[in-house]
Amino acid sequence: MSTGTDFLANLQKKTVKNTVQQKQQKRVNASAVDVSALLEAALGKKKPVEAVADVRQSTDAATASFLPLADTHQGRSTQQKPKNASDKKQTPQKSKDIVDAGITALIQKALDAKKVMAEPDIAERLQSSMESEFMKLFTPEEPQDNKFVSTATFRATKKKAGTLNVAAYIRVSTDMSDQENSYETQEKYFNQLIENNPAWNAVGVYSDYGISGTSKEKRTGFRRLMRHCKDGKIDRIVCKSISRFARNTADFMSALDVLHDCGVTILFEKENLDTADPTSDFILTTLAAIAQEESRSISSNIRLGQKMRFPKGDVPNKIMYGYRYNGKMVTSESGYEYKDIEIVEEEARVVRRIFHEVVEGKAYTEIARGLNMDKIPAPVTDAVRVRKKKSKKGQLNSDLLDGWTGGNITRIVRAERYMGAVLIQKKFTSDYLTHEVRDNKGEVPQYFVRNHHPAIVDEDLFEKAQEVVKVNSDLYNRTRSGKKPRAFSQKLICGECGRFFHVTNGNGNYPIWRCPTSSRTTGNRICHAEKVYEEQVVRAFRKAVLERFRLTLKPIHDNVAVADIMSGRFKEQYDNFTPEADSFVSQMLARLESIQKLDFMERDRAFYKKQIAAAHTSVESTSKKIRLLKSQVDVMQTRLELLGDEMIDPASIEEKKKLIEKLECDIQKDTDTEQKLTEQLDYMEDYWEELEGDYERREKAIEWMKQLPAGRDGTMAFLNGVTEEHCKAFLLSITIHSPLKFTVHWFDDTKTEVEMDSNIEDYRNTASYYDGHTMRDGSQRKRHVR
Repeated sequence: MSTGTDFLANLQKKTVKNTVQQKQQKRVNASAVDVSALLEAALGKKKPVEAVADVRQSTDAATASFLPLADTHQGRSTQQKPKNASDKKQTPQKSKDIVDAGITALIQKALDAKKVMAEPDIAERLQSSMESEFMKLFTPEEPQDNKFVSTATFRATKKKAGTLNVAAYIRVSTDMSDQENSYETQEKYFNQLIENNPAWNAVGVYSDYGISGTSKEKRTGFRRLMRHCKDGKIDRIVCKSISRFARNTADFMSALDVLHDCGVTILFEKENLDTADPTSDFILTTLAAIAQEESRSISSNIRLGQKMRFPKGDVPNKIMYGYRYNGKMVTSESGYEYKDIEIVEEEARVVRRIFHEVVEGKAYTEIARGLNMDKIPAPVTDAVRVRKKKSKKGQLNSDLLDGWTGGNITRIVRAERYMGAVLIQKKFTSDYLTHEVRDNKGEVPQYFVRNHHPAIVDEDLFEKAQEVVKVNSDLYNRTRSGKKPRAFSQKLICGECGRFFHVTNGNGNYPIWRCPTSSRTTGNRICHAEKVYEEQVVRAFRKAVLERFRLTLKPIHDNVAVADIMSGRFKEQYDNFTPEADSFVSQMLARLESIQKLDFMERDRAFYKKQIAAAHTSVESTSKKIRLLKSQVDVMQTRLELLGDEMIDPASIEEKKKLIEKLECDIQKDTDTEQKLTEQLDYMEDYWEELEGDYERREKAIEWMKQLPAGRDGTMAFLNGVTEEHCKAFLLSITIHSPLKFTVHWFDDTKTEVEMDSNIEDYRNTASYYDGHTMRDGSQRKRHVR
């Protein structure tokens, strides 16, 4: 028991009444002098036992009591009456004077005790002056060198002296559209909070937008935050709440352990908890568990609601090709209300046509080709709307329409809603932490609801179509073996339509890459990209390395010897290297290490946003000036033309008009600047995201390059092995314009244009490909019709 606890125990013992009183038993109340004595002990003047003993020896102690003597009478406490008149007259006045003095002294000493308690060295003072008799027995006479370290002291994060590097973390879910939780509001608040603290140096705002907090795997901002803490770039983190930081208790606790080991503290503003305080560990753990339980509770409530609704057939309508909302609401027998839909007859005719042609045995691509040839618009899904707004890397360019495809036909012919029915729970979420959606194969019950909404096709036609679908599935859906990881997967981009190339014959000796859009036979030719052998891509990539870093003395021409070299079989007798090849490996290693350490994405993002905000503010300010000047010009012209005011100078009106024109030009410049900065920021966001995705690959490539020999031998080893597992560490993408023209986008955001003299496809299975003769110059390329 601590000395402070001894003091509180003695104070409680002397002042608090015993609620369970013994019958006809009197007790002695704590006096102001007793409490005053205890406070003197707290101030270090006396020990508690000695202070109270000295007071009890005084004859005036009883009269100084500020609680009158009490007697119990039938369970009630009554004041004791004086025995004689003289006592009745004298006692109240005497007791009042003494009690007032005692209370005054008590209050004063309480204030003194509060001041002492507020001092930083209160622990040492209390330890030296308020030791209990029990603690005194176990206190060693001589201090020990190895003192016991408490858990709180051990867990306390070391505080850094001087300026702290402070970062903010923001996670905004897609369903948070309110002003308080919006990304812009939080970002503005945290930036002001950090900038207004002179002891803090702003590192940046790390963020994840539209991503769940139950798993850290897909949270790029969170992973960057933890990595920079490990690198020593961050000393302190501020976050709105624990639920914004993590909703998974395991992730939360592991993150706290990492931050503690790195000496980084984190402040949660909503809960007002700081990991710099070692006593917050238990509270933080509990609140993290509550945050995870909140996610589990939300998921459980949703499942419970579904479990209650689904057996009754209460499921909402959804917009599909052939249907639209009619603005009305439908109420089921159980009271469930949902939007009503109606049939779009023009689209419904197309749906019926598709079902009939499927029953007739036509292939899906043949059906799609017929629809495209008849100029029938394809369905516009939510994914298509998002792509047309801004296409991501590897997607079809936003200005292109792919028309009807076999996938469209598959989705329509498998949808039971076209016969007016709904099959509930075809898919389900298996885990609320991972949010993994799986096909329902009996794990949860399914419910089939007939006559849910108007039908486009009858049930008989739908069942016949499903029989054809099943036959096709059994015939064509072969069991797919595990795909072999390719060095250029998700890296080859079609220069015409923007989609990723897909590999065919991937498990064979000669993998071939094709654009999926150009491979379609649906009659809508929006891409004409040719196939490319992987060996041709390898040759182009190695040529890009040689040309960008100037490793060869002479230009590389297409002969068999050079083709052999370009395919990754550099030999010792190759003597076309420049002096730069001797230091190539060390320079490339330095480039990789530099981009790994100097990734100031958050700082650069804040810089761009400040410039955009400044340009926007300038536009608004100039617009106000223009509105004011235009109003002044209108007033002056009215006074001059209608009222004939001679005080109005026409020259001043012209001067203001010229000023308005100048300001409008300034607005246009600022608007263009704002737009360019916004586009540049969007481009850099995509670049940063790609760069972050290959961080681990670059780390492995750095370890690989450290093992390479020095000098020219290391350069040859690098060129011979770079296209294996490490090529993704050095390039972001390769845009294929044709088998002879490539654009390599490097990890440092530079690009190299590569022109090939020949295509490896033209010489495969020919004598010149094997016997070492010179390849044909100016070979005939395959022409395509656009």
